[in-house]
Amino acid sequence: MSENLSETLFVHKSNVQETSTIVANSATKKNHKQNNVVMEGEEKPGWYRLLKFMLWSWQGLDLIECSEVLARIAVSTHPRSDQELLDSVIGFHSGNWSYEWTQKAMFYYKQGKAYAQQGEPEKAKKAYYLASQFYSVASYPHLKGDELSLQAQALAFNNYKESAKYNHNMILKEIKVPFQGKEVTCYLHLPNDETIHPVVIISGGLDTLQCELLPLFEKELAPAGIAMLTVDLPGIGFASHVKLDQNSSNLHQAICHFLKGVPWVDHDRIALMGMRFGGNVAARLAFLEPNCVKSVVCVGAAVGSIFDNLDNFKKLPPMLLDCIASRMQINNSSVEMLYKFCVPLSLIKQGLLARTRIKTPLLSIGHKDDLICNEQDLKLIARASREGESHIIDKPPIFESYLKSLSYSAEWLTIHLAE
Repeated sequence: MSENLSETLFVHKSNVQETSTIVANSATKKNHKQNNVVMEGEEKPGWYRLLKFMLWSWQGLDLIECSEVLARIAVSTHPRSDQELLDSVIGFHSGNWSYEWTQKAMFYYKQGKAYAQQGEPEKAKKAYYLASQFYSVASYPHLKGDELSLQAQALAFNNYKESAKYNHNMILKEIKVPFQGKEVTCYLHLPNDETIHPVVIISGGLDTLQCELLPLFEKELAPAGIAMLTVDLPGIGFASHVKLDQNSSNLHQAICHFLKGVPWVDHDRIALMGMRFGGNVAARLAFLEPNCVKSVVCVGAAVGSIFDNLDNFKKLPPMLLDCIASRMQINNSSVEMLYKFCVPLSLIKQGLLARTRIKTPLLSIGHKDDLICNEQDLKLIARASREGESHIIDKPPIFESYLKSLSYSAEWLTIHLAE
């Protein structure tokens, strides 16, 4: 990775558009605390972004460091695009979201380079990895047209690949899949290259980059001998040119077929795992590709209730509404207008869920009061399969329960991929 890449991309700028203004919206962008609105995020009044402390911790970030960064943003005296939004400081300088997280990322990048030069691969691996995760947060929520976000994304992926060079427990390969006239880069994580492996194709939500999912592989899949292929959802990361619409699973469908020509994975043992909107894609493919997909895990999947009820949709945080609009290539995220575009995303409206039962085993995980995927949705996904199962979390701590469910899902996938 170029020594001066971050210096070339990031200079003190005052004329870049502030993130919360990228997508127009007639309403306020300020969060109002609502219980159980988001699974992995925390809504804090006065912030535009969801502050995903538990997820950041799961990714390996130190929450004390994260809190220090947020404190520097909060006390900034620089002009904001909205005085009520702490994370809306204009310009790439102190107090700006991208700037502050980038400073932390650059610290770990320099540390990683020093360790690499000193011949300490394990420390270099960790430092480069932390740099990638801090750059990813600097890019968050990864909206199209956000110049600072795109620059941070490039550095997040570069540091991720750099970290993999020093990871002796994993082999990382870039898989470039032709789609809609361009190539979409996916990361294939292999426990080793001595044999072919069953593979799980994994995607997160509409505010998640594929470089944020490594703990799933290291803690759950690799010990079971399962490979992991990460994919960005339509409209984000390496798939930013792809428009999100009701054919949400087209990219992943193309990837499933492309894998038949990839030598390191078992083409007859492909599974899918999706979180949030990634769960919509995974569930949809279970119906469309029964001969290609061996099993599916959906985590808090946006498949029905959120798209079938305007009142529910109106409760979504402003940042998530902006993410949806950005992925759909719509320049306005007013709730009523955006809802009309989202209704066709419902797998119930598409005639898939609640109509027929399929052979592909489906596991749905979530908590019963989740707005995006409620108890009814969780049961609906499980009932759609003859070998369906649901894990419904109804007691706190929610995130800790999710982690346990992810471990269970790895065991579940291992059993079904072995059949």
